[in-house]
Amino acid sequence: MFYEKIHIFGDFGVAPYGVMVALGLLAAIVLGGRENQRIKLMTPELFEKVALWTVLWGLIFSRLFYVLTDLPRFMQKPGSILAIWEGGLVFYGGPIGAVLYLVYHYVIRKSGPTEGTHVKTLKEGWQRLLRFFDLGAPMLALAHAFGRIGCLCAGCCYGAVHEGALALHYPEGSPAFAAGGIGRYPIPLIESAIELSLFMFLMSLRLKKRFHGQVMLTYVMIYPAARFVLEMFRGDAVRGYVMKLETPALNAALGLDPAVPVMMTTSQFISLFVVAASIVLIFVGKRAAADGPIPEAAWWEDEDAEEDEEDEDAEEDEDAEEDDGEEAADDEEDDDDEAESESKTVQE
Repeated sequence: MFYEKIHIFGDFGVAPYGVMVALGLLAAIVLGGRENQRIKLMTPELFEKVALWTVLWGLIFSRLFYVLTDLPRFMQKPGSILAIWEGGLVFYGGPIGAVLYLVYHYVIRKSGPTEGTHVKTLKEGWQRLLRFFDLGAPMLALAHAFGRIGCLCAGCCYGAVHEGALALHYPEGSPAFAAGGIGRYPIPLIESAIELSLFMFLMSLRLKKRFHGQVMLTYVMIYPAARFVLEMFRGDAVRGYVMKLETPALNAALGLDPAVPVMMTTSQFISLFVVAASIVLIFVGKRAAADGPIPEAAWWEDEDAEEDEEDEDAEEDEDAEEDDGEEAADDEEDDDDEAESESKTVQE
């Protein structure tokens, strides 16, 4: 595990965690751009702008949630709050920040498919928001898969102490190092594998969804359920608890330390709420079928029509120029013939 910084120049360096997060976000934006071109939700230029603002809001709230988990330490050194490249993000903060921005962009501002345009009704704004959610859900899973590899490198989000075939042994000096070099459950690797599997599943689901929002709802139903279980096997205490439930029998059945509560962490509490809400919304959404032809495709068709008209005008201009050239050539031939006739007449 590479928990030390990669030094770029002098004392300045970037943690491997930050590198993996950056790679995940880059992959998500690139693939998201391709998906946007397929569904024609907005122009490529506007997508880049919306994606960057979404990522920025997600990072800000992810960092904010992390700072709140260890506020006294950050208050001693306030400058470290901005040192996001050193690692330290809470996943659930990201979607919350992203959703806040997207609601503002699509529902409050009613932004349209091209820069500076707006939809007419609130319903259209919500529809465009749901379609962006479906576009972004697989990309979120992919970025998170990269992020969990970053957690492995940083030695955060580690598992409880465990000795077995799949145990991870962190090096001495890593935050996840256990006394005596004892192994831990490979929680970051397991979660990364789950997220990668979700990415592939959601990419398939997006082609046969029955209503807008189904892809995102599927993600926020499956991932939190998996996260709830994985939280039981986590060994880091920085997550915090909403309440500490004593479950000695469950701990013993799972082979975990009875002195460490497996419920109810902050992430488990959020997971329960999100899963319950997702199930309700999925049943509501099943009453509506996917709209089939994309209503907003008209803007794209109009743009294509304008390009076709420009091409046709250019072709007509070229044809006119060719006709003018042919007429000029014919006139020159006629002049040549007249000159030859006059020459013969003079000779006679």
